[in-house]
Amino acid sequence: MGIRSEAINHKNSRRVNFSSKRPSSSKVGRLKITRNEAELSQGVKMVADLERIRMMLEEDGGPTVSFSSWATAAGVDKKVLLENLQFGWCCRDELLKSTRSLVIYIAKNYNGQGIAFKDLIQAGNVGVLQGAERFDRSRGYKFSTYVQYWIKKSLLMFLSRHSREIRIPLTLSKAISRIQKARKVLAGTDGRWPDDCEVAKFTGLSLAKIGSATNCLRVVGSINQKFSNGIDAKFWECTPDPTAMTPEEILMKQDMVNDIYNRMNDLDARERTVLVLRFGLKGYQRKTLEEIGRSFGVSKEWIRRIERRALTKIKVDDEETLQSLRHYLYI
Repeated sequence: MGIRSEAINHKNSRRVNFSSKRPSSSKVGRLKITRNEAELSQGVKMVADLERIRMMLEEDGGPTVSFSSWATAAGVDKKVLLENLQFGWCCRDELLKSTRSLVIYIAKNYNGQGIAFKDLIQAGNVGVLQGAERFDRSRGYKFSTYVQYWIKKSLLMFLSRHSREIRIPLTLSKAISRIQKARKVLAGTDGRWPDDCEVAKFTGLSLAKIGSATNCLRVVGSINQKFSNGIDAKFWECTPDPTAMTPEEILMKQDMVNDIYNRMNDLDARERTVLVLRFGLKGYQRKTLEEIGRSFGVSKEWIRRIERRALTKIKVDDEETLQSLRHYLYI
């Protein structure tokens, strides 16, 4: 494992200067800061590898992993594992302290988008740790320059997940940002609001992509929101329910039910019971012919004949009754 060599040599890594006070702004001071942060990233990388081993053990053996089995999987004894963890956690804390000003500087550019500034700083700290795990000092990059990419990526991911009521994919969020920047540039150049074709030509995005991004830019409000500061009413209080019946419709439906029940008065008790159970009248649940026949102790064909005879009896024959019931067709 790559952990073993780092675990054995972690004592040499402890020589990192943990002083949170930065030297003067001279070139030598900046070189010391860069070297210190690069060395701290090694400790962060080591503790991240150890925690990754523990997660693999938890997936295989269960949520509780003993310290001895963790040390065995890492290839070190328990004492060395504890020292490595303490050293890595200390490097993590010191690295976050040394990069705090950088995180705050970048997070200010994303402030005011519906997320608390403290949450943005926490998301930036996550990006610092992600960049520390992937930092390679041998390539000649400065740590502060390299980690800016991971801070911005972590902030964008956090904003795409939590800044809107409806979550938007990260790729679409990037497209929205490009479209907004393009509109500002074109509006400042031409002195008018650009159309979708001009934005597509400027950004290289398709018209379908721009249409999807434009739909996502719509503001989603809450129905509990008030109309304005001077009006106490809320939106849900003035929004009609399309499924609710008006008082006129309720009254007409009740009259219709009463007329239907009056038509059933000419039937005998068994025929009325069959129609009530078959069509779910009077609050009963609708039943099949077989279920009704089982309750009467007869076959479903027998129930079918009773239903047919009852429907024939209540059939409307005279024109006067037909005209009185015809308006119920529009309810």
